[in-house]
Amino acid sequence: MKKIKIINWILVSIVSLYFFISGFVDLAHTPQTVEIVTKLGYPEYFLNVLGIAKVLGIIALLVPKFNRLKEWAYAGFTIDAISAIWSNIASGYPAESVAAVVAIVLIMASYIVFRKLQNEIQLKTAVNL
Repeated sequence: MKKIKIINWILVSIVSLYFFISGFVDLAHTPQTVEIVTKLGYPEYFLNVLGIAKVLGIIALLVPKFNRLKEWAYAGFTIDAISAIWSNIASGYPAESVAAVVAIVLIMASYIVFRKLQNEIQLKTAVNL
C-alpha cells in the first residue's frame, strides 16, 4: 500500500501543479491568456471563474480526507480539459488541444490510483473489523 500512496501523491502533485499554473495564469489575465480566451469566443471574466475553480479543485485534492470532494475536483478538472479540447477544435485550432489531452491522461491516471488506494484502505479497514 505504501507504493500506491507514493504513486498517488506523485500524480496528485503533477495534476495540482498543472492546474495551479493554469489557474494562476487565468487569474493573472496575462495578455496571451486573454487573447486565447477571446479567440475561443469566451468573455474575459470567464478567466476568473476558471481560475477560482481550479484553485478550489487543487485544495480539494491536497487536503486529506474529503474523498467525495476529491471526486468532484477530478470531475471538474476533466470537464475543464474536455471543454478546452472541444473549444479549440470548434474554433479551428485543433493543435492547441495537446496540453488538454495530456491533462486528461494525467487526471485519469491520478483518479485510477486514487480509487485503487481508497479500495485498499476500505479492504484493510474491513479486515481489521
